[in-house]
Amino acid sequence: MQRQQYDIRLSASGSTLYPVLIGYGNLWCTEDMYLSIPPKFPYKGEWGTIQMNCELLQNSFCMPFFIEILYLSVVEHKFYYLENELPYSMEKEYGNSFKSGQFTHVVIGMAPYGGIAVWIRGSQKSVLVSWMKGKEIDVDMAAFNPTNPEMSLKEYCDFYINNDEKIRKNLEHNGLPERNYFDKLMQQFCYRYLVLAERWDGERWLPLGEKDAVPEIDWVEEVLWDGTHDKLHDGSLMRYHAAGKPRKLAVKFHVGKDEYSAYFWMDEVRTREIFDRFYGAHRDTKCDFIIHIDPESRRYELALFRYGLQEPQVLPADAFEVLVFKNRFEHYRSDNYSQPRGAWIW
Repeated sequence: MQRQQYDIRLSASGSTLYPVLIGYGNLWCTEDMYLSIPPKFPYKGEWGTIQMNCELLQNSFCMPFFIEILYLSVVEHKFYYLENELPYSMEKEYGNSFKSGQFTHVVIGMAPYGGIAVWIRGSQKSVLVSWMKGKEIDVDMAAFNPTNPEMSLKEYCDFYINNDEKIRKNLEHNGLPERNYFDKLMQQFCYRYLVLAERWDGERWLPLGEKDAVPEIDWVEEVLWDGTHDKLHDGSLMRYHAAGKPRKLAVKFHVGKDEYSAYFWMDEVRTREIFDRFYGAHRDTKCDFIIHIDPESRRYELALFRYGLQEPQVLPADAFEVLVFKNRFEHYRSDNYSQPRGAWIW
């Protein structure tokens, strides 16, 4: 039986502060055909994004079913290796989305301590398919770096560290991340977004009265700490679903003819602490991520709520930053706002 073929591109992703170098990375589509991760020196940038593209010799491939990968975690001076099957559900769940063009890439993320992510990604949406762990192995540097076989592993890694001031300073001041840092980053929780347009009276939220102008919600967009994003505007974010912790949110709404765009940036450490404390060990508990808005009072608040609580748990104001535009002009920014110019364009 001939398998379906899809227009699939393969890329990889490393973290800005924790770059990686690929030895080889192959995704097997059939027993004698595979996609290879293109080389890049090194992979680093926004986690989960497409950081390298290459021209392929053919236009279509069967959905990959197996991965083999070897990479170097530069800041650790360590190699990691993995051979593993990919989820059988990839083709069933995402095959049609590749055919429609919603998804274009399979992206492989490589992290310290052997963490390996597999995302399905398109311009408007990406999905985390798998989070796996490779094992640490020893590699002959002469084989890994044949152009300079006398260079030691330390010298090789230090070259990349010392040529990036941000990476070097982070290692000097903060050292390596905690061993469970990326495991925590990749955790998913069950929640939905609930945008509530109410009136802030200075102490509490009240329902809008008959004479109040009612904001109408157009859409919500998200970028999450697990490397995924959703800009489809199809309403799915308003239904309960499994997702990573919010990193960036955008809410578009209007009041009459006035158009508003509200942007939220979440602090990673604070968000992790809040989600861990709120969910505990029950990450599949259905919860509401509430986005409270009152453009009249210029009040914007985030909260978490689950069945059984008397009231929502409000996120501290220092756990996120806010910027709001009204008819394309700045309308409000939080006191702690520190994002660079144009940060709202994502």
